[in-house]
Amino acid sequence: LVCRLGGVGAMAVAVAATPGGVDDGKLLFMENEHYALVDALPYIDTQLGSMEVAQQVKALIDEEMTLFEPRDYLEGLPAPELPLLSGEAFQKEFERIEAGAPFQGVDIYKYTVEEPKGPAAQDHVPWRKAAEGAQLQLEYNRLRLVNLEMLERWGGKAWIAHTAVVRATEGILAKEAAELRASREEVNKKRKLEHVSCGNELRRLANELDRYRTDNMEVERGLMTLEVEVQHLRTLAIDRGIDIDDVDPEYASMKKARLEEEAA
Repeated sequence: LVCRLGGVGAMAVAVAATPGGVDDGKLLFMENEHYALVDALPYIDTQLGSMEVAQQVKALIDEEMTLFEPRDYLEGLPAPELPLLSGEAFQKEFERIEAGAPFQGVDIYKYTVEEPKGPAAQDHVPWRKAAEGAQLQLEYNRLRLVNLEMLERWGGKAWIAHTAVVRATEGILAKEAAELRASREEVNKKRKLEHVSCGNELRRLANELDRYRTDNMEVERGLMTLEVEVQHLRTLAIDRGIDIDDVDPEYASMKKARLEEEAA
């Protein structure tokens, strides 16, 4: 598990950090080199619950990140289309922000009606503006009265119709949510079955590897025992003057070394 997750730690981080997909159907994380090496099995890999294993994985990821050169994952993607932000109002606001101009709040002066005073009282222009403001306020009040009358007459029926639409919409959304939950459960069940199958295969391979290691160790111990026994037989053959060159090619060199040692 540590090798699988830690060895590609930076790649795992890169994959986790990348969003959605591109137009050609290729997912964005597939642009990462060796992305196929990220093969964690969350239903099987329970070792991460161990603090020691988690620390080992984190250390491997940190080590990999020191060698990892981040790149622009959005470089090959087209700029997103934002029709709402392309409107005239937003463009003007962006220009204002870029120019550093102050924000202009709502003009509430047009909602006030004040009598001209002082020198302005002798000018017909301020009086005309005041009259227009008064007419504007009267029209607002008339609209408020119309809305109140409509609410009193049709508000109850409109609310009943609205609640019926809301209930129908709620039923449709609840059905879609239930279908999505069922689809999600099917995906999770399928993933779990695949992970369990992979886990069984991994355990089988691990047991097979352990068996091969055990067999190799037993073979090595047997070879060491035979080597000791052969060496003992060679020594006996030399001591007793028995010539076994025809069955043991190494006997001659060993005998020569033994004679040189005795002569010295």
